[in-house]
Amino acid sequence: MRAEPVDIPYVFLHAPSVLLFGDEPQRRDLLADAIARVGGRVVASGPLSVACERLDQRAASVVVDIGTDEGAALDDILDRVNGLRTIGGRLSALVFTPADLIDIVVARIDDPGVAILVDADATERDAALSELVIAPIAGVTEDGEADNRRRLAQLSEEVGRIARALAALSGDPAPAPVEAAAAPLVSHGPLVRTILRLRRMRGQHFEPALFADPAWDILLDLASARIEMRTVAVSSLCIAAAVPATTALRWITQMTEQALLVRRPDQHDGRRVFIDLSEGAAFAMEAYLGAAQRILAPADKA
Repeated sequence: MRAEPVDIPYVFLHAPSVLLFGDEPQRRDLLADAIARVGGRVVASGPLSVACERLDQRAASVVVDIGTDEGAALDDILDRVNGLRTIGGRLSALVFTPADLIDIVVARIDDPGVAILVDADATERDAALSELVIAPIAGVTEDGEADNRRRLAQLSEEVGRIARALAALSGDPAPAPVEAAAAPLVSHGPLVRTILRLRRMRGQHFEPALFADPAWDILLDLASARIEMRTVAVSSLCIAAAVPATTALRWITQMTEQALLVRRPDQHDGRRVFIDLSEGAAFAMEAYLGAAQRILAPADKA
């Protein structure tokens, strides 16, 4: 039996491997340390310019840290990361991005196995890295492991809550007539604008986080966009969701998977996509708003 080198811990040798790319050396070092803390092992690290050639290297996971827009080179990297298909439902990659590049990143990434974190703080970073790595070595304890597991549990619970809520929301309703499903919601424009104004007013009198309801805010914003015949970019929808951008992106991804939302390419800009209600979701909003209108302004009785 061949002994392992005495200067390399057994745990490290058998930890899940990670490829790490980013243009800022100090941020790469911070990410490498964080990956090691959650049980991973960085097997290759370098600037984004070498990412495409190194992505062929065999590794369990990929972390990409974006700082600035590198144009076509960034598009190539994101396309390659998006092509890393997940196995067994696990994440295949993490992409860290600043808020001003959300639209560019989301336009290239549509694989739910690639998590996108926007302006992530240390807690969000470590929780996402824990989910990415999920070290399989049982019985191993290291400093900070309990804290990392707690963060991972919080993240997993949030994702699970989103999935459960949307599964209930998109249950199998009776099929809608084709004409009704395509309704533009125009007749309910005043009601939608009133609902939106009332929701925003709450934040003037109470702590806004108390009323966080991103799924409903997303649906309302897209209903309003249909009425006004305007397009909605991902970055704009994240703002409308009234939650941190990373959380908003998780909701948008889950709602797209549940066929409540659809992605539509920008015909004038290949580096951007728009989000719209699916026809089924548009019909459901039409039905809801019609019922709400009848409650608020019931027809006069004969």
